[in-house]
Amino acid sequence: ISGFNRFRNKENPLEDPKNKQLVVFMDVVNYLKPRFVLMENVVDIVKFAGGYLGRYALGRLIGMNYQTRM
Repeated sequence: ISGFNRFRNKENPLEDPKNKQLVVFMDVVNYLKPRFVLMENVVDIVKFAGGYLGRYALGRLIGMNYQTRM
């Protein structure tokens, strides 16, 4: 997700191996079902590829019945 990665996959951000940690994090949250989830926001999660990764994270959390906000 880092802005220092010049070779990011802008067309399909979740297919970029460097962005897989977001998918794994959401899978762990879904498996453990903790009462609260805190995720650090790096600037590019809401800027890169039109905010795709940020929307993905919020969508996954809402789909797991978490209240979310940024």
